[in-house]
Amino acid sequence: MDDALPKAEAMVINQFGIIEAIGSEVDLRNQFVTFSEEIDFNGQFIIPGFNDAHIHVWKIGHLRTFMLDVRGVTSLAEFKNKLKEFSEKNKNQKWILARGINEMVLEENRLPEKEDLDEVISDKPVFIIRACAHIGIANSKALEISGINDLTHTPFGGEIRKNDDGSLKGIFTETAMGLVMKHISPFIFEEYKTMILAAQDYLLRFGITSATDPAADEDLLAAYLKLDQEGLLKIRMNVFPLRIPDGSDKVQPLPQKYESGFLQIKTVKYFADGGLSSATAALNVPYKNTNDYKGVLRLEFDKFLETAKEAVAKGFSVATHAIGHKAIDLTLQVYRELFKLDKTLKHRIEHVGFLSENNIHDFKTMNLTAAMQPIFIHELANNFKNSLTDELLENVYPCKTVVENGINLALSTDGPVVKEINPWQNMATAVSRKAKDNSVIGENQKITLQQALLAYTVGSAVADDLADVKGNLSVGKYADFVVIDKNPLRLIDVADVATIETWINGELQYQKK
Repeated sequence: MDDALPKAEAMVINQFGIIEAIGSEVDLRNQFVTFSEEIDFNGQFIIPGFNDAHIHVWKIGHLRTFMLDVRGVTSLAEFKNKLKEFSEKNKNQKWILARGINEMVLEENRLPEKEDLDEVISDKPVFIIRACAHIGIANSKALEISGINDLTHTPFGGEIRKNDDGSLKGIFTETAMGLVMKHISPFIFEEYKTMILAAQDYLLRFGITSATDPAADEDLLAAYLKLDQEGLLKIRMNVFPLRIPDGSDKVQPLPQKYESGFLQIKTVKYFADGGLSSATAALNVPYKNTNDYKGVLRLEFDKFLETAKEAVAKGFSVATHAIGHKAIDLTLQVYRELFKLDKTLKHRIEHVGFLSENNIHDFKTMNLTAAMQPIFIHELANNFKNSLTDELLENVYPCKTVVENGINLALSTDGPVVKEINPWQNMATAVSRKAKDNSVIGENQKITLQQALLAYTVGSAVADDLADVKGNLSVGKYADFVVIDKNPLRLIDVADVATIETWINGELQYQKK
């Protein structure tokens, strides 16, 4: 992925895990003569390690350890059975937590409500998080513990969904989820450690050598710092502290900036709207089949600007979750003010569902990154088809528009919002725009495989403000690379490309068995 040297035969890696030289085998042998160790990959294809620019690492680990994974369930009956089995196997857990429900793949075509949960578990609190993490469902015990009733005030940027008679459905969206979640016992370091290390091992299977965990509270930040200081991080982590947690008006204090070879904390995170698959992203047109409903805007301009300016003054860049038109417009309005204060900081917008001409101009002027997830097309197409007009579907997640306008594109999966975090499936979707049912969404937004590879490596390194040390295989950069089973440039569909080995700092961290 180095324009100056697109292909090479050999690399020399020094004792610090940095690429000392790269080029032809003959030239490197003549230059160095002897080596402490030689490895012959027998002509296998090697590329830079992948950098997933937006993936909730600890949450992936949570689903692989202490939380029920209900992604893929197709009926409420199946969901209830899984919930019952999990509860019986985890009797010591004070709260029963699950994630991944998606009403669009359920036979009943609806989310579970508190009565559904009460039917299975009534003696301990239950909280179910929708696949998108922008909607949560609580049982009656969780509502009781949280002190929530029919008269509870709905926080700005959220919804408490009710029945026609005003009674609670147990469903909360966006900031209102925090009314329940703040009563769930915080994790201790050992639990975070278990989750993060489990996720790390899982990501290595897919050739992911760097990742951005884009929403951390103080406890999670402290856990990452301790893991780095103990030398337990194998993947290079970029962690975003949240400024305004869900369910709270309290602004989270700025941490100390931190940067090492495997951990950086130098970007703060905001949520400007909801999710597109949950139909809570803030659009400028109504969602299909609604009474003029346009989603949820989660931030007020003055508070957003004030707290972001404070972060910028201390050298932090800003990343904002913004999918719908209104959220992107609001975010760029704030960024224009931040740009006046410091033109060197690299701000970014996460997801970027849509772009107007004015938005494009702002992205280019301020040198912003668009961190996008084509994989949503693959897994969540039915949600989009159900809630978006045909015109919006044609331009949703506009990767080609971003690339053709010279805007930095960083690819990512947002796992565990989606189950599939394999970069190859993500890139295959960016190239084909195909959903699981082979329907095509936004054909005019297809990009090439070369563009997708660039966005998963160099583009993500630019987004991290670390393009000087990672992103491609060139002299002076980390020896982070992936050995794969076939040449992707010769394939029509790259979804089945497999990782054979993952190397970080010139050391083997994963080998396919």
